Amino acid sequence: MAGEIDHFNSYTFFRPVKPNSKANVLECRVCEDVFGLQGDKVPRLLYCGHTVCHACLLRLPLRDNAVQCPFDRQPTPVGNSGVWGLKKNFALLELLERLQYTHERATVLYTADVLEKERQLSVLCDENEQHTAVLYCTVCTSHLCEECSELTHATRTLARHRRVPLSDKPREKPKCPSHPSHVAEFTCLEDDCQTLQSGPGPIMCFICKDYGRHKNHKHALVETEAENIRVTVINAVQHMRKFMEEISETMRKLEQVVQRLEGTGGEGGTADIARALVQTYFHQLLETLQLQEAAAMTAVDRYVRERLCSLRQLQEDLATSLSQVAGVCVQCEQTIQQDDTRVLAAAREIKEALSSVEKQQQQYSELSPEQLQSDPSIPITFTKDNRVHIGPKIEMRVVTLGLDGAGKTSVLFKLKQNEFMTMLPTIGFNVETVEYKNLKFTIWDVGGQHKLRPLWKHYYLNTQAVVFVIDSSNHDRLAEAHSELAKLMSEKELKDASLLILANKQDIPGCATIEELTEQFALYKLCCGRSWHIQACDAQSGTGLHDGLDWLSRQLVAAGVYDIV
Repeated sequence: MAGEIDHFNSYTFFRPVKPNSKANVLECRVCEDVFGLQGDKVPRLLYCGHTVCHACLLRLPLRDNAVQCPFDRQPTPVGNSGVWGLKKNFALLELLERLQYTHERATVLYTADVLEKERQLSVLCDENEQHTAVLYCTVCTSHLCEECSELTHATRTLARHRRVPLSDKPREKPKCPSHPSHVAEFTCLEDDCQTLQSGPGPIMCFICKDYGRHKNHKHALVETEAENIRVTVINAVQHMRKFMEEISETMRKLEQVVQRLEGTGGEGGTADIARALVQTYFHQLLETLQLQEAAAMTAVDRYVRERLCSLRQLQEDLATSLSQVAGVCVQCEQTIQQDDTRVLAAAREIKEALSSVEKQQQQYSELSPEQLQSDPSIPITFTKDNRVHIGPKIEMRVVTLGLDGAGKTSVLFKLKQNEFMTMLPTIGFNVETVEYKNLKFTIWDVGGQHKLRPLWKHYYLNTQAVVFVIDSSNHDRLAEAHSELAKLMSEKELKDASLLILANKQDIPGCATIEELTEQFALYKLCCGRSWHIQACDAQSGTGLHDGLDWLSRQLVAAGVYDIV
């Protein structure tokens, strides 16, 4: 077909098809347009045998009711109907029909794999219900599979029927439920009609719209409303697909997290790394505890060794004193049994011996109760940093700070002497030792006047606890107290110190409560990462002060005092 086709008509000329042109294309040699089965491009046959499309013949001039061939100038008479009366080139038309049919068949055959999606619609074939339809004949209005389509449309007449995939099937116009002979062109938009579960429903014909029960109701064209619903559904489907993609992406990420957590390919995951870190940490902690245990045992051994040496030395001293006193007693008894002359001669010697006994008796009376105690127990206290304190009391250095007038000195003397005294503003500092249970607090009370606050930093060294006193009844200075407390929390030397906040003067009506001070000072954020406690107290009555000391003792001591017998 790429050249001339002389077997139909020896005088019919066609433009040769170029190598890069579409296959099976026949063109008019005048306008170079493709011939058609109808319309302006229908091929017309001239008397001389040449074929020209109908559109080109219309442009040829008429001379004596005849047109001249554009190729050989031979005239072809035309009647009153003009070129419409010329014969069509039926041989060429039959060839065009065959080419079109062959092209359609090839299209159907070559797109069989593409029509796989049509099978997913699960529509049965009208010729054989055991087959799944993939095509729709627009002339026969039937659903066909590929095999039945070839069998039923094998004749020349049926082969011209147009067959399309099911997804391209023309939409059928619905019939009106109330008037089946009419097409339902409209749909009612009223809520009552839209939600109607039984009866005619919302679709209607023009009779129902103008004269029936849908008269004066809001309405819209079926095609328009259906298209709106389709658009809504398409958007919803797109949204769902996007949502599905997000879920799939999330699942993929979760799978990656699971793989990284469990580990793949023989490589350890994050779980193994975490286990290794835990083992390393506790291994180091165990080594630290072993070192601390060794240090504690050394301290105990040293204490026991020193105490044994002291006791043995005391035993030796007492044995020597006992021997000397016994010798003096024997000497005195022997002297008193002699005559008067010898007693008088030994009086001076006896007096010196008795004097030495009195000195030894005085030295014995000067021995401390701890040296003479018969209790073999060893009081041991364990601190939170795993240190061992041996003895009845453990010392703790405490610094008391706060604004002037907050009641720091009153709190100190209430703890020391159990007396409330109205104090003048502290100039400098006060230091007192307060014993409480098994603890000995060395409390430094530093003045809180504005000019003395820069000196606070000189008392931070080796401080184990900070007691910050607040005047909870003075609302005007709470912001100032908060500012000073924030500065203390930023001091590096106090990062390991425990913080006890005493909300003093709780006996005064209208004072700030613990909850209000906690919220106003933002203590959970301000004191994050350190041991802290806020205690309501009254320095005048002493309420809450010992509760604060209890909390301080718990921060330093990990366990109570153990008496090792």
